[in-house]
Amino acid sequence: MEGDEVMFILTSHGDYAKATLASCQMITGQLDGFYPVSFNDPMGVDDVVAQYQQIIEQHPEDSDVTIIADIPNGTPANAAHIFQGSHPATKVYAGLSLMTLLAIATGTEPDAAFAQTAELAGEVGKKHRVQAAKTASKPAAVPENHGNPLVNVRVDARLIHGQVATMWTRSVAASRIMIVDDEIVQSEVQKATLKTAVPGGVHLSILTAQGAADRFSKQQYNGQRVFLIVRDVTMLQKLVDAGVAIDKVNVGNMSMQSGATQIAKSVAVTPDDVAVFKHLTDKGVKLYHQMVPNDPQADFNELLAKGSK
Repeated sequence: MEGDEVMFILTSHGDYAKATLASCQMITGQLDGFYPVSFNDPMGVDDVVAQYQQIIEQHPEDSDVTIIADIPNGTPANAAHIFQGSHPATKVYAGLSLMTLLAIATGTEPDAAFAQTAELAGEVGKKHRVQAAKTASKPAAVPENHGNPLVNVRVDARLIHGQVATMWTRSVAASRIMIVDDEIVQSEVQKATLKTAVPGGVHLSILTAQGAADRFSKQQYNGQRVFLIVRDVTMLQKLVDAGVAIDKVNVGNMSMQSGATQIAKSVAVTPDDVAVFKHLTDKGVKLYHQMVPNDPQADFNELLAKGSK
């Protein structure tokens, strides 16, 4: 195959990207160079990155690659930024829609296609131009916090993604998102990706377990509303054993891996995970499972008990 091949990877939560491409091809006919990627439970961000990698491995190394995700900050977009770290020529966009895809498929450059979509979107029959920057409402003021700075603690293999950025952060009125992970601290690519995913107006800390424990012991976050997220439950064990006051933990999302048992739609645990959860329970930490704020809280230890039968 010749070089300079143009490729578009369309990526989304669920099968939206696949359906959007199918709808586009109803109008254009079969398209070459467009590849949909679906992100579904219990996949993690690494699984999505692997799918991007599998697609490009079938093409020349100097191919022109553009990834178009459904929304910014979601797992498909976060995976695209991670992928971009090892493939810096890759361009990443968010806002996948049939209107934009149709323009790109018929020869319009992506920047122009998104600008065209912004101009045409709105009530049909009126001359309408989107001016999001001028009309966007200001974020609500974050209430003062005079108690424990930890307003929510969540286990989430995806870390900062759509649900966290758009729902949880707002629901708990967080002023700071804290990622505690001994490995991510050492990865400039992963840290850069998290910085692009954090919602506007919210501070971000990326710390080792010991670093976080030291800062809490020095009361550096008093008066703030800290939303703590880990992907590795051993980070919670280290924090609790170091004296960090964690009353309860929402086990929201744990990806399937070798040796794991799925106990909820978005949660799969290994024997090592179970041992950590027992340790946390013995330390008086309440464990619950709640995917989104509107869902009821489920007793996580009951889910563990059912999953072990």
